[in-house]
Amino acid sequence: MMDYAPTITKQTQILQDLLIKNSQRTIIYKCIEDVAYKKQTGQSSTLLNSNDYSSRNGVDGLFPTGDVHIIATNRERNPFWWVNLGREYLVERVEIWNRKDCCAERTRNMDVTIGLTLNDMKLCAHYKGPSQIGEHLVLRCTKGMKGRYVKLQLHGTDYLNLLEVKVFALKTCSN
Repeated sequence: MMDYAPTITKQTQILQDLLIKNSQRTIIYKCIEDVAYKKQTGQSSTLLNSNDYSSRNGVDGLFPTGDVHIIATNRERNPFWWVNLGREYLVERVEIWNRKDCCAERTRNMDVTIGLTLNDMKLCAHYKGPSQIGEHLVLRCTKGMKGRYVKLQLHGTDYLNLLEVKVFALKTCSN
């Protein structure tokens, strides 16, 4: 049985961060939205060249069980997955859901980078891992980072396989 305490703790921290005060002591609400949903994606390779393992599965909003309709690369050196957000955003965090059926230990030693192009990326967060089956990872950038592309890359030789990825960007909202 999965221990949900780490996920609840992470979500509590996210909720606490939603309210901040500016220098005039007025309340500002930070609206956060997933800006990756159904956007253009790519990956270093696709397992079996099958749509069941296509890069676009990572931003489709679906959370299937089993080993199909997920992101999966071939076993290779430094596999990666990326999403084009369509325009520049101030990215606060990236959330990743691991497969529910197996192979969670593969999610380890992973960089999350953000940039204006795929050739000019800066580190948002590093996940040491290894992860757990079905785990929901919340990876915060050390500071909000501007970028159009978000890339996940494992260091070493393995498969990159994930269930879903969400990229949350900030905007100021009226209350």
